[in-house]
Amino acid sequence: MPSPREAEEQPKTETGHASSEPETRQPPAPPPQPQPENHHPSQPPVMGYPNYPNGPYNTHYVPYGQAPPASYYGSPPSPSPYMTYQYQANRSSAASAGFVRGILTGLIILVVILCLSTVVTWLALRPQLPIFSVTHFTVSGFNASQPDFTAQWTANLTVENPNTKLGAYFNRIQGLVYHQNSVGEDEFLAMGFFTPLHLETKKTVEIGERFTAGEKEEPEVPPWVAEEMMKEREGSGTVSFSLRIAVWVTFKTEAWGERERGLKVICDKLKAGFDGGSGNGAVLLPKPLPCFIYL
Repeated sequence: MPSPREAEEQPKTETGHASSEPETRQPPAPPPQPQPENHHPSQPPVMGYPNYPNGPYNTHYVPYGQAPPASYYGSPPSPSPYMTYQYQANRSSAASAGFVRGILTGLIILVVILCLSTVVTWLALRPQLPIFSVTHFTVSGFNASQPDFTAQWTANLTVENPNTKLGAYFNRIQGLVYHQNSVGEDEFLAMGFFTPLHLETKKTVEIGERFTAGEKEEPEVPPWVAEEMMKEREGSGTVSFSLRIAVWVTFKTEAWGERERGLKVICDKLKAGFDGGSGNGAVLLPKPLPCFIYL
C-alpha cells in the first residue's frame, strides 16, 4: 500500500477510468510567421500565356501596358545595296509610266478635239460630191482585128460643183476606156488625162479628152476582149463601152481646207452605133447621161 506521499505524487485520472499507459501529449503549434507587406498596387489579370519573369526563355520582364524597349526585338537590319537599287528602279519606273500615261492622255484629248472640230465643220459646211455627166461620146477608126487593134474615142462631160460654201479643186483627172464586159482593172482599151480645173460654188464646166488605142505606151488589148467586141458589132451593129475616171479633188474655203480626196467616176452603157461597115460610131444621147460616183 503506497504511502500518503506517493499517493499524492501519482497523477490523477478521470473518475471511473484507470489507464495503465502514460498519457501522450501533442507538441504545441508553431506561431504564425509574419507576412511581408505588399506595397505594389494590384495588377490586372493577364490574358493569354502566363508570364515567366524568371524563366529561361524570357530574361526581360516587361510590365503590362508598357511598350518593350527597342533592344527587346533587336535592331532592324540595314538595307542591302540590291534592295536600295530595286527601290530606286521602282521609283524611276513609276515616274516613267506616269509620264507615258500623261502623253497618251494628251494625245487622246487632242484627237478627240480634232474629230469634234471636223464633225462640227462638216455639219456647218456640208460638203457634197461633184456631179459628172456624159454629153458626147464618139469612136472613130475602130478596128478590132488582131494583132493590130486601133480606135480613137472622144468624150465630153459636164462637171458640176453643188456646194454653196466650198470650192472644188480638181488636181488630177485620169480617164480610161473599157469594153462593157471587161472585168479587170488592167483590161482597158485606152487611157488619157483631162485638164485640171477649179470650180467655184454652184458652177458647172464642160471638159473633154481624146483617147487613142494602139499607141506605144498603151498596153496590148487582151485577145478575148477584141473577140467580144467583134461579135457584138457583127450581131447588133453596136459596141458598148465604159468610161471610168479617177479624180483627185480638194474642197476649200477661205478659212478651211479639206485634205485631197480620191473619187471614182463610172460612166457605163455607152453603146456606140456604127455607120455600116466603117469604123466610125457614136452614142446617141438625147440628154446628158449621169455617171456614178464612189469614194
